[in-house]
Amino acid sequence: MIIMKFVEFLKENGITPTKQRVELAEIIFRENQHFTTADLIDTASKAGLEISQATIYNTLYLFEKKNILKTIDLQNDCKFYDTNLSPHHHIYNTSTNLLTDIREEEINFSKLPNLPKSLVIEKTEVLIKVKNKD
Repeated sequence: MIIMKFVEFLKENGITPTKQRVELAEIIFRENQHFTTADLIDTASKAGLEISQATIYNTLYLFEKKNILKTIDLQNDCKFYDTNLSPHHHIYNTSTNLLTDIREEEINFSKLPNLPKSLVIEKTEVLIKVKNKD
């Protein structure tokens, strides 16, 4: 029954539901979560799924391209994927490599920069980097 849920989910988003894509969707979309490609490779391996790393990378790229998965690029060779597509912000702990959601309403902007007239703000997302105290 759960498998059919993910088959339909993929179809609704214009994605051909191959066996491997459905298996990965079950892992990725079972709950709102943050993960890296390495996390997903490890989880898939522990689940006994025989899916190549290339297929995992390609599937993540496809899911991102179809806007069912959001990326958070921390510019330190660490790229997180986020299943929560609603507007929100993040705290990233550099000591633990943990990314945590912050509700959108928890951050207010008192002032935004002046933009060229040819631009309009699409959205604002805040990433707060923290580290554990020594």
